[in-house]
Amino acid sequence: MRDCVFIFYIIMALFDKQLTEIREYLSARQSRSDYHEYIHSGTAQWESGNKRNVVLAQDMAVELGSPREESSSCLIWDDDPGRVRDGVITVIGPGLVECRGKSVPFGKFVIVGVSGFNEENSCDRYRELNGVRYEMDLKGYMIRAVSQYQREWSRVSAEALDRGFSFEILGGSLIDAFRKKEFVRAVEVVFVTSSKEDVRKLAPVAEGSMKLISAMNKMFEELAFDCDTCENIDVCSEVEDLRKMRDSLRSKKEAGNARQ
Repeated sequence: MRDCVFIFYIIMALFDKQLTEIREYLSARQSRSDYHEYIHSGTAQWESGNKRNVVLAQDMAVELGSPREESSSCLIWDDDPGRVRDGVITVIGPGLVECRGKSVPFGKFVIVGVSGFNEENSCDRYRELNGVRYEMDLKGYMIRAVSQYQREWSRVSAEALDRGFSFEILGGSLIDAFRKKEFVRAVEVVFVTSSKEDVRKLAPVAEGSMKLISAMNKMFEELAFDCDTCENIDVCSEVEDLRKMRDSLRSKKEAGNARQ
């Protein structure tokens, strides 16, 4: 039987549209007085919560992205780390101290520069990256809920705020956690608290990334390639890397069936 050779495409431009939209969003707001950029160098210093980070309502100083507010959260990657501004933390809107005593809208977008992603490992590596937020253990900071609709609801305790907890520390801790992954080369974080409208304008980025991840997961988990009946046909038709992934996985499946 003739040997089959499979080409493993680098999943580089999967989120190209989303990355462009984030860059345009930031560029349009860069001149505003509530736009701030911080550079994370070294390691973020914050006490561990010892896996007991429950922030009750009576102990809370700030609530981010609650169900009463707008919330949008997104994780994307790019296989060209040069397109990711490594160590940059962007905050649009008031910082945590200014938000004290309030429930505020919240956008959190993480851009990761990676290496070695392909259609064989991208699903597992995405799960690793997505799990980073649950691995973080910062005293006085609690992720209360994460929705399948790319929403994230979190709380900061009054004690943590009094001790200096900030978006710089949160962003730096996120960057440190992602950098522990051997395939991560660069990390950039964006936080938005300025208004419901500003967070709402980022929702299409989160929704677009969710559709791409959903399509990728379906390819890997179901190995079903009947495009005419698939709810993700519009996504795959628009994104070349998804088509390459689909074609490669379909070829592999067909070759495996032929050998049986």
